[in-house]
Amino acid sequence: MKKKEWLFEIMSEDQESCNLFRVGLISFLLLITGSLVGGDSLGTDKQVLLSLKTFLEGQNRVNRGSKYTLWNSTDESPCKWPGISCDGVGNRVTGVNLSGDNLAGKIFDNFSALTGLTYLDLSKNTLENAVPADLGTCRSLRFLNLSHNIIDGELNLTGLYSLEILDLSMNRLGGEIWPVFPGICNNLVVMNISNNGFSGEIGNAFARCSNLEYLDLSTNNLSGGLPFGIDKLRGFSVGQNNISGELPSWIFRQNCSLQALDLSENKFSGELPKEISYCKDLSMLNLWGNSFSGLIPEEIGFIQGLETLYLGNNKFSSSIPDTLSGLKNLLYLDLSKNGFGGEIQEIFGRFTQVKFLLLNGNAYTGGIISSGIPNLANLSRLDLSENSFSGPLPAEISQMTNLKFLILAFNHFTGTIPSEYGSFPVIQALDLSFNSLSGSIPQSLGRLASLLWLTLASNSLTGEIPGELGNCSSLLWLNLENNRLSGSIPAELANIGSNPMPTFLLNRDEDKIIPSSSGECQIMKRWIPADYPPFSFVYPLLTGKKCRSLWDKLLKGYGLFQFCGAGINVRTFQISGYVQLCNNKLSGLVPPEIGKMQSFSMLHIGYNNFHGKFPSEIGKMPLVVLNVTQNKFSGQIPPQIGNMKCLLNLDLSHNNFSGQFPTSLNNLTDLNKFNISYNPYIYGVIPPIGQLATFEKSSFLGDPLLNLPSFIDNSTENQPDKHENPKKTTNLGTFLVFAALVLAFIVCGVIFFVVCLVVKETSEKSPADYLLEDTKIRHDSSSPDGSSSPWFPSAVKVIRLDKKFFTHSDIVNATGNFSADRIVGRGGFGTVYRGVLPDGREVAVKKLQREGIEGEREFMAEMEVLSGNGFGWPHPNLVTLYGWCLDGSEKLLVYEFMGGGSLEDMITDRVKFSWKKRIKAAIDVAKALVFLHHECHPCIVHRDVKASNVLLDRSQSD
Repeated sequence: MKKKEWLFEIMSEDQESCNLFRVGLISFLLLITGSLVGGDSLGTDKQVLLSLKTFLEGQNRVNRGSKYTLWNSTDESPCKWPGISCDGVGNRVTGVNLSGDNLAGKIFDNFSALTGLTYLDLSKNTLENAVPADLGTCRSLRFLNLSHNIIDGELNLTGLYSLEILDLSMNRLGGEIWPVFPGICNNLVVMNISNNGFSGEIGNAFARCSNLEYLDLSTNNLSGGLPFGIDKLRGFSVGQNNISGELPSWIFRQNCSLQALDLSENKFSGELPKEISYCKDLSMLNLWGNSFSGLIPEEIGFIQGLETLYLGNNKFSSSIPDTLSGLKNLLYLDLSKNGFGGEIQEIFGRFTQVKFLLLNGNAYTGGIISSGIPNLANLSRLDLSENSFSGPLPAEISQMTNLKFLILAFNHFTGTIPSEYGSFPVIQALDLSFNSLSGSIPQSLGRLASLLWLTLASNSLTGEIPGELGNCSSLLWLNLENNRLSGSIPAELANIGSNPMPTFLLNRDEDKIIPSSSGECQIMKRWIPADYPPFSFVYPLLTGKKCRSLWDKLLKGYGLFQFCGAGINVRTFQISGYVQLCNNKLSGLVPPEIGKMQSFSMLHIGYNNFHGKFPSEIGKMPLVVLNVTQNKFSGQIPPQIGNMKCLLNLDLSHNNFSGQFPTSLNNLTDLNKFNISYNPYIYGVIPPIGQLATFEKSSFLGDPLLNLPSFIDNSTENQPDKHENPKKTTNLGTFLVFAALVLAFIVCGVIFFVVCLVVKETSEKSPADYLLEDTKIRHDSSSPDGSSSPWFPSAVKVIRLDKKFFTHSDIVNATGNFSADRIVGRGGFGTVYRGVLPDGREVAVKKLQREGIEGEREFMAEMEVLSGNGFGWPHPNLVTLYGWCLDGSEKLLVYEFMGGGSLEDMITDRVKFSWKKRIKAAIDVAKALVFLHHECHPCIVHRDVKASNVLLDRSQSD
């Protein structure tokens, strides 16, 4: 019995072992088969990734990334490839991170083959088109980030049941929000779909998202009201949408979990419910840019954790509850643009804990000192701009030792800038622009070692730019335009911005420099000039979040755009500043030290009185914008400007540059704005190929010695018809002659009536173009007095159309020094005198009276009308125009004397064609006058130029 039992036991064990072997074998076979069929192995994951690499390289043949290009097919495992992560034992690929890796084109459509994939980050690239349907079948995916791309179309991710974190922000996705998200949000914790084009009402789209904690729907096209249950979230943002109506009190319940609530820039109205105080954990409340009205609830003062409170751009009452001053954690208070007037409320002097105080855009008239604001020792930023403050600037503000930003722009402050403003120990931005300040710029401002931004624009400041500003080694953004500053640019100014890094490093140590509200984009636009090409495209795109990001990068010294150094095509991201000194009375020479300013990409010194040679050292600056228009620079244009490979905007117009035009400017392949007009002594050939040949004739007006390619032309369909027969006759000749005589007496009234009718049909072609089209250019180097100096004091520039020379003094003598007894008529904005030139010609001299730009336009209009160019006249000339002359503000036209001086007399005497032609001529004259008064550039000639350097001879005989 024992033996049988033993055998039975052995047999039982063998049977069990056999069964276990069979089960193991079957399991192994199933595993192998499953791996072969489903691709559930590291080897197949590797092949999928190599397919992804081939796909990306095919779409990015030039600018390839730094991650996927290093994936090597000879490696046994992809787990150590850049951007790839695997599970703990290295058996499966679980993560793909190609964020910011220069990806472009479509999204790879086989990510589902990575069956173990739980993490996918393709953000910060240039991926486009719609999200492929394949991505919606990645059922294991828990993290998906496609933000900061240009993906468009509607969204379908209904198969992503395991998704916990979804970021689709900063794309171009659209469609109704309701059908997209309910099916995938069971496990969602974080969802960010901001900055897209989703539309429709929110409704109950997120009602099933029981685990959702953070939801960002900002900057879309959503409408309707707020959904029930947002108080269950920790963070909710719906800013910059079209949500409207009153904010219902039932949205906030006793167990509110909200820590951050952003309802900014919507259409909410009515009073703010006091029940918002149920959100005891609230640290950020942003209601900026709505129509909330009534009293600010005192219950907000019970939310002790509140750190940032944006109530700006609403209609709240000016009565500020005392409870707010008890918010010990409150750092940021924005009550801008609420219509508060009179004196600043005294309660603001009790916000000793606040670091950022924004009261801009109200109607305050005083109270800066009486409110106690200068006693706020912790205040880092004070913005009182766009109010109605008047009187002198308060010197007491200089006692605020922690102040980094002081913005007092757009007020009515008068008097001088207090020297005490040079005592701020840590100030980084000082904006006193758009006031009525006078006096000189204090030398004490040179002590502001941390100053990054100084703008004193649009005041009435006088005196010289203090050389002490050169001690501001952090100063990168300097704006002194639209003042009355005089003197030269001090050589020391070239030292500004030489070492801003200590200030940048200080800011980098702080997590958040400027927690920005949406309204601060206005300050950002003042910081960044609108005509600065790298930034100009940003303006229509600026939102609260983008402004916050730009602020942070600028103040920490991170470059926003790529620039290149002199003679270098390689572009790198670097911080770059500007110097704006235009519209002053500055004079003298530009110092050659300007070449040391290697951290500046914009220099605007136009509309001043600078003279002499422009320094060649300018070519060492990494400029993107160079504007020196309306000065008196002379000599050759520095060919070194052609070394500025990143230059986009170059304006050298209205100067006295001379010599051969530097063809090196044709190397500026990025140039998109170029103006060399009204430098009449520049000669040479504009190459028919290259960048300069892409500009129209308007870039070269008033440069008669330049030889332009024949295809550079601004002609329009409004040119005169050269094939029209001027001698067309009719069978009603006698009647038409009588009608012509009658019309001569009523032409003034007709012109006035026609102007009203044709003002909407103004020609696109500048009359100055017509003037230059039919001229034959030649160069005469002799002056009337035989002097070879271009600066001879009595030389007056005379531009002529005839072949017989005369000077300004000849005109004066011919008219008896414009004697009253020589007056023969008045009309066309000036007085007409009769005279006789030295060669015996009897002439009419029209002396235009009006000065300024408008006077110059009228001068051009008269000149065009008299010469008959471009206005549909059937004869080449209405009257023989001998020439014109500018002597300072004096504008003279010299033409054939016809017995009358007015335009109407000339029409009567000279126009001898059909009445239809006569009306057409009157219409064209009216159109020319309207056009010139709004569009034409004046033909400006300076007195200090050699008299006879340029003569314009008409190609057809008179």
